[in-house]
Amino acid sequence: MSIELRTERLWLRPVAPADRDALHRLWTDPDVRRFLWDDRVIDLVVVDGVLAASVASFAAEGFGHFALRESEAGPGVGADGADALLGTCGLHRYTPGAEPELLYSLAPECWGSGLASEAARAVVADAFVRLDFPRVLARADVPNRGSVRAMQRLGMQHAGEREEGGLRLVSYTLAREDWQRTGR
Repeated sequence: MSIELRTERLWLRPVAPADRDALHRLWTDPDVRRFLWDDRVIDLVVVDGVLAASVASFAAEGFGHFALRESEAGPGVGADGADALLGTCGLHRYTPGAEPELLYSLAPECWGSGLASEAARAVVADAFVRLDFPRVLARADVPNRGSVRAMQRLGMQHAGEREEGGLRLVSYTLAREDWQRTGR
């Protein structure tokens, strides 16, 4: 089963090997990697690992990382359209058995456009409707104000802060009942 999501401006489809180079460019951009990879420059082996884990997660659990493209893009966009990658959004388990978390990364030229929130709304709706999740969790580095604002726009509630791996993280959650009540 191929899972694709559409929004007014975006086409979300599972990341694929054809996205490898575009993902590497996105995730090694200094502004993107600052919070996504704790400012570490990742190599293609890391990208390959994320791709493989996402493909396996979609096959086993029905969720993973989606590639974000403009809604006019469609099937057939691949290696030729790799530059059209605007970002990623999806759900990921950081460790086996852990609760899946909402993740997103967006090309800096798209920041401030509302695309991260738009993609995240689609992924959250999918989590509640198709996957029947009782809640969605998201975390961000405390100084990542843009990510925190995106979580708040989704209607997520602050769930605390803690230190993990030397980083100060803030957590937000959204219960399915709250999502249904607000009509998001």
